[in-house]
Amino acid sequence: MGKEGRPIITLTTDFGEGHYVGALKGAILDVCPDASIVDITHNVASHDILEGAFNLLCCYSYFPAGTVHLAVVDPGVGSDRRGIVVATEKYSFVGPDNGLFSFIFERETVHRVFSVESEKYLRKPVAPTFHGRDVFAPVAAWLVRQTEPEAFGPEITDFVQSATLQVEKKEPDRLEGEVVYVDRFGNIITSITPEKVSELLRQSGSPRFLVNGRKISRHHKFYAEAPPEELFSLVGSSGYYEISVAGRQAADILEVKRGDKVQLEMD
Repeated sequence: MGKEGRPIITLTTDFGEGHYVGALKGAILDVCPDASIVDITHNVASHDILEGAFNLLCCYSYFPAGTVHLAVVDPGVGSDRRGIVVATEKYSFVGPDNGLFSFIFERETVHRVFSVESEKYLRKPVAPTFHGRDVFAPVAAWLVRQTEPEAFGPEITDFVQSATLQVEKKEPDRLEGEVVYVDRFGNIITSITPEKVSELLRQSGSPRFLVNGRKISRHHKFYAEAPPEELFSLVGSSGYYEISVAGRQAADILEVKRGDKVQLEMD
C-alpha cells in the first residue's frame, strides 16, 4: 500500500502506445479495482533491458512506501526465464528475472526475492507471449492487496544481476564511464556521478569530458545557462553527468549511442 492506504502500482515497459498497456491495466484492476496506476514510461526501446532498468532507477524512490513497481521488458517471454517478486524495505518489484532489476539490487537493501510459481494468482489461461498481462500484472495487484511475497513461490538467491553502471579509474586523473541513456532531447546521460568523481579522483574543480574524440570543457548548472550551440556538461536531475547542447541534440552532434565510452578529468 502507498501513503494513507492507497494501493499504488507503477508501470515501466517497452509496450509503446498499443493495446498492450491497456490490457496490463485491465488485468491489474480486475484483481484490485482500487489500484492507482502510474505510468513511469512505456517508451523503453524494444527489448532494451538496460534502458528499462535505468528508467526505473531514476523514478522508483519518489513514490510512497508500499508502492509496487511493475516492470516488463521481456525479450525472453515464454522461455524458462523466471518471473520474480523483489521485496525491499520500502517497495516491491515485479517482473522478469532478466537483469531488469539489476540497479535496484545495487541501490536498495533487498530483503528477499521470490520466484513466481503459484498458479493461484495468475490469469487463466496464461498466454506464453504475454506474461505482463497474465502473470506480472495480477501478481502486482495481489501484492497491493497485502498478499505476502512468499505466497507466489519459493525464495531464490540466484537472481539475475547483469547490468551495472560502469565507472573505472583509467589514470590518476581520469575516469572512464559510458553512455547509459539518451533522452528525447538528445542529452547524453553518462554513468558518472559527482560522488564517483570524489571517491575515485578525490579532486575538485570543473569536469572536462572526452566524448567520441571531442573535448567538452564547459560546465553549467542548468541548460539555459549555456549559450546557443555550445556543448557542455551538467549534473542532471537523475544525479548523473550529462552532455548537452542548447537547442540541439547532443547525441546527434557527437554521434554517440548507448554503451559508448566517455572519459572525464578535472580541471
